Amino acid sequence: MRLVLICLLLIAMNLFFNVKKVLTSCLVAAPFLLFCPDFSRAGNVAPGKGIYDGKIGSDQLITVLENKSDNSFSGYFVQSRGKAVEASHSFVMTAAGRKWIFQSDLYAGKLKKATVNDSVFSGTLSLHNRKKFLFFSEKVPVAFVLRHETKVAPTDRYWKEQFPTVEVRKDLLYAKAKGYWTESPYSDEPYVNVLAKGLVRTFDDPELLDLKLDVYYPKGDFFKSRPLVMLIHGGAFYIGSKESVSEKELATALAKRGYVVASINYRLGFKPYPDDVERSGFRAVQDAHAALRYLSYNAKGLGIDPTQVYVGGTSAGAIASLNLAFMDNDERPASVTGAGSNSLGKIESSGNKYTDSFQIKAVANMWGAVADLNIIDRDERIPVLSIHGTADDIVPYSYDYPFQNSLLINRLIMNKMYGSSAIRQRLNDLGIPNKLVSLKGLGHEPELDNYKTLNHYMDTIVSHVSSFFARQTAPSVFFPQNQQVVQANANIKPLYFEVSNGSAVQLDVTGGLKVNGDPLDSSIIWLKDADKRQVTIWAKNKFEAWNSNTFDIQISQ
Repeated sequence: MRLVLICLLLIAMNLFFNVKKVLTSCLVAAPFLLFCPDFSRAGNVAPGKGIYDGKIGSDQLITVLENKSDNSFSGYFVQSRGKAVEASHSFVMTAAGRKWIFQSDLYAGKLKKATVNDSVFSGTLSLHNRKKFLFFSEKVPVAFVLRHETKVAPTDRYWKEQFPTVEVRKDLLYAKAKGYWTESPYSDEPYVNVLAKGLVRTFDDPELLDLKLDVYYPKGDFFKSRPLVMLIHGGAFYIGSKESVSEKELATALAKRGYVVASINYRLGFKPYPDDVERSGFRAVQDAHAALRYLSYNAKGLGIDPTQVYVGGTSAGAIASLNLAFMDNDERPASVTGAGSNSLGKIESSGNKYTDSFQIKAVANMWGAVADLNIIDRDERIPVLSIHGTADDIVPYSYDYPFQNSLLINRLIMNKMYGSSAIRQRLNDLGIPNKLVSLKGLGHEPELDNYKTLNHYMDTIVSHVSSFFARQTAPSVFFPQNQQVVQANANIKPLYFEVSNGSAVQLDVTGGLKVNGDPLDSSIIWLKDADKRQVTIWAKNKFEAWNSNTFDIQISQ
């Protein structure tokens, strides 16, 4: 009798186990087939897409929810075990009545006592692929919470126009200095005629002249500390004005992008012999320095940062800009350092008594040159953009006399000069960042059809200059080469990088997952099976200038 009871008990247990196995198989493999139990799905809400941090049992996981519907969601997860490279595992979670069925290669079963909403899914997972005793499944806690990540909202200030209107404060007096004149209208006359008209005036005693500048502001911009661009017009140190058509167009375009721009007048004119031509160029450098001291002194009222200054100019203005940035007092030409009245003093000793400092961060050299390449020293790490027509017969593209078509007068009153091509070579030799835009077959002032009419090359010039200054304004990221290769069996360690002229704001990852939601934590788990792995570093600075740099990551076996 006892033997019969034991047999009946074993048969009953076997029947129960088989029925449970069938039901489980139905729910896990095909929960929506007609022969499965029909559960009411009322009250189930799939969580939102995103990255979830949590655990299944004691296993720490990072889960990415990529797809969702009213009654299911799916994605992949990686195990967070301190390894730099992990395999990804696909999963799907499906509503079955008031329960959820979890399916993956590592975990499969019903989620009981589930809490599922827009940002959480949790409960107790009955693991049908893991048995504890006979037909009893292992039960483990599940708890996942949506990682709340704040996405950056970068602007394209300095790269593109931000302000439709520009205000101009005209004729601000920045200095007084003795000279011949400070502005003279452009004309289409031959250069020899222009020289002849001013010749008499240059033999008169110099007068005390008012030196003035115009300031261009982006209207409606309330920044209190902006980069400053100072423009110096061309005209062979003899003619021209701060209101010349090219300078006005460039100043307006830069101000609309968010800069404060100053366009200056300076002393013009020289006697017709080489030393005085050279002295005229030096006076322009002195005046430009005086203008920057004035602007630096008034930085707070003007809303500028005198440690972030760019200078640029066309023709003679480019020559002055290059010398302003690179020439030191011990590199002044001999013609200005003589005794008595022959001495023009130091670079900073003319025009006004301001002593406020400034820092030139970059130069835009538009068809300019220098008389001596040695003024550019290795420790003067000032980036230079050069734009120059290869057929320029006024200022040489490489190395030659200026004004090639002036009936040899050029050889009598001027020395040879090093143009943009030679300047580029010097900068390259010294490892100083630079860019040369060679306008093939174009001559001097390529942006002008005549002295007052711009052509389409002005758009090219504005594009190059504005992009160049935007790159100097924006932060830059240094990411060492050895950080771009990860050993397959390595442990996680934060990636090392440096940001100059700003600070990092956020890291974005492709083909991997950050170990937590900290926007600056560079500890990353890379996916073993990813087609592409990249890290993007976003940075910004006090000028509201943004930059992003993307680096490819390789997995080494």
